[in-house]
Amino acid sequence: MKYTLFDLTYGRTATLPINFTVETYSVQPINKENFQETLQRRAYLLLSTLEGKKRIAATHIEHFQAQQKERHDNKLPPITNEFKIGNKVFLYRTKAEKQWSEKFENK
Repeated sequence: MKYTLFDLTYGRTATLPINFTVETYSVQPINKENFQETLQRRAYLLLSTLEGKKRIAATHIEHFQAQQKERHDNKLPPITNEFKIGNKVFLYRTKAEKQWSEKFENK
């Protein structure tokens, strides 16, 4: 199951403009007599489902990151030379290559 960022932040789906024209649970009129009880029930419902949704989303993220890493690693060529402490290596600076200006061009 996929969740939106709004869903993971607030524990519910976003209220869309169409929901104001069609009466849904999120825009039903509030009953003043049992407002406190309704508010507590709604808060409990949101908080209890939010933790589960976050856990599921975190599991999905870990799974897909592992898949992505495996795909990336499979594309890499095998390492033939291993570097050891004391080996001399060539340091290539790409910054110096990109600092070329037109004043050095041949006319």
